[in-house]
Amino acid sequence: MQKVIAVLPARNVAKTLNSFLSNLPIKLFDEIILFDDASTDSTLNIAKKQRILKVYSSKRRLGYGGALKKCFAIALAHKADIIVEIHPDGEYKPDGITPALKKIKKGARLVLGDRFSASRKGMRYWKIPTTKTLSAIDNLILGTKIKDFHQGFRVYTKELLKKVQWQSNSNGYIFSFEIIAQAVYQNSSIASVPVSTRYTGKRRGLNFIQSIVYALKTFWVLSLFILSRLGYKNTQVVFK
Repeated sequence: MQKVIAVLPARNVAKTLNSFLSNLPIKLFDEIILFDDASTDSTLNIAKKQRILKVYSSKRRLGYGGALKKCFAIALAHKADIIVEIHPDGEYKPDGITPALKKIKKGARLVLGDRFSASRKGMRYWKIPTTKTLSAIDNLILGTKIKDFHQGFRVYTKELLKKVQWQSNSNGYIFSFEIIAQAVYQNSSIASVPVSTRYTGKRRGLNFIQSIVYALKTFWVLSLFILSRLGYKNTQVVFK
């Protein structure tokens, strides 16, 4: 029987954590791990009151990639076979979890959410064409057919994390794309499932400037991917 662990990278989610957990299908998981990335609100205190959670935290902000590295390390130390990443800010609904686990059972080593095949309420209007264009470029370079690279619902397998050098990745948001490129480089099977989203408030993911910076970083990762395919060594993103 494979051990399934949910990891919740969290920062300043005090307003959404309880409602998120009330809608989470906890029976699907053997453990639920929340890693608090130096929140400045009461996220950590609220999390510690939840008996279903195993709570870890950092006093220094690590960033999205840094927090996810901690999540992976903790989950693997807890003997996880499958790691489900879902964010407790409530933007992603849990409807993709069961289909993703079925994809894993069929042989996928990484499963990505696909917002464009499901309901996506509140998504900034300019993000739809730009995200689709960026994904089209990614598919062209990587040789894949993934509809939505740049979203926050992922399911990873222990087999994948043993093969790719995720510890060498960025501590920022680009971590999420680096690990996909690494999975492609290793010829690991990648699948996708529809996942519903509901963006609310001022935050709603990266803003316009942050999105431009992120897009430029994806081009850098793609460049390193091409160079690695051609036999050149690099140290920024490790393709082995």
